[in-house]
Amino acid sequence: MEKVLTFTNEQKSLIWNRFVQPANGTQEEADHFIEVCETFGLNPLLGDIVFQRYETKNGPNTSFITTRDGLLRVATRQEGYVGPPNANVVREGDTFEFIPSEGSVRHEFGQKRGPILGAYAVMHHKHFRPVAVFVDFQEYFQANSGELNSKYGNKNTWDKMPSAMIQRIAEVFVLRRQFPLGGLYTREEMSIEEDFNSNSGNVDAPKQSNPAPKKQYEITGNQQAAETPVQQSSNNIIEGVFILQSFEKGVSPQKVPFAKLNVMNKESNEVSLVLVKEKQELIDSLSQIKTDQELTMVIKKESGFNFLEEFSTVQANVQSETQSESVQKESVQEPVQQDNQTSSEPLDAFIMEKYEQGTTPGGVSFAKMYVKSVASNTKTMVFAQGEIAVQKTQHLIEGDQFTMQTRTENGFTFFEKLGDADKGAA
Repeated sequence: MEKVLTFTNEQKSLIWNRFVQPANGTQEEADHFIEVCETFGLNPLLGDIVFQRYETKNGPNTSFITTRDGLLRVATRQEGYVGPPNANVVREGDTFEFIPSEGSVRHEFGQKRGPILGAYAVMHHKHFRPVAVFVDFQEYFQANSGELNSKYGNKNTWDKMPSAMIQRIAEVFVLRRQFPLGGLYTREEMSIEEDFNSNSGNVDAPKQSNPAPKKQYEITGNQQAAETPVQQSSNNIIEGVFILQSFEKGVSPQKVPFAKLNVMNKESNEVSLVLVKEKQELIDSLSQIKTDQELTMVIKKESGFNFLEEFSTVQANVQSETQSESVQKESVQEPVQQDNQTSSEPLDAFIMEKYEQGTTPGGVSFAKMYVKSVASNTKTMVFAQGEIAVQKTQHLIEGDQFTMQTRTENGFTFFEKLGDADKGAA
């Protein structure tokens, strides 16, 4: 197959530095990536295609992910191309007739259109019969909706633009069936969140996988639990100590915040990519962390990708232990002094969503309070450090509305006092 474009040495060097090297790719993988890009005419510098590489228990796996528009651009260069797919969304109340064996569709909008049923796409060819496909909406929405699948019900593109997303799925399917597009997979086929459409990283944020082989995207760099402090529970939650190697944040064209960070398992030295999407508080906190910082992280693994749920700095844990020991050695008046020091801070109203207690490796009690601000409706996590702070807050249960004074330190929010003078803490 004749190459469509040829990169200069400067462009190849930029592709290596910008996409391949950050993903720990090899020179051989970089050459393969360049070959695919030049053959199909896809330019990673323009966001047509991205380089992905993950370590798995069976060794490294590499893949190249393009977009619906990238596939369409490839199709326009194929012999027999006569035009883009004819596609649309079908809703309840529409008149719809679909004959896949003939590659034909008859579709008329109803006067009263109801919920989305699915989407179709028809692709014609100069030399072959037309191809028609239909994809069911609920099948994809149930798997990809952020509101249905994320821990905090955060909406993603599937929730905000369901018609556009299901139509893209249909268009990708028909493009692949009508033209020989090699081993290229798209964000839509892999159900990768379009909100992470950034040219500066090596992977977009995934949701659930569909046609492509799932094992190709299993991230198992942190799974040697018997040899490391990293623990993975049956519900795909990974907890452990990692070293931050790189951090990158951005905002999608749909104004959705996201972040990508590479972290290294402190014990095994294996590097993993961790994603953050829509959680602005986490992104803001991470932006203040320096590289090479040790972090205690809670990561949720979904469809072979790592999503950050929460984190804290190792220094913060040490600080918690030091402050707790100081509280035990000093008089009971110390909490009063702390309150006086932060008395200028306002008492804000919150609603408790979740309360978790724990103990640091040094035996110091702490609690994590997942709360929602009554005024701004934003969610955040507040740390209660030490036995005294835990005693003052442990009576709070899910759904309680209360006022609380907090302080912010190193990007983290810490409990200071309750507005009800800690009533119920006894």
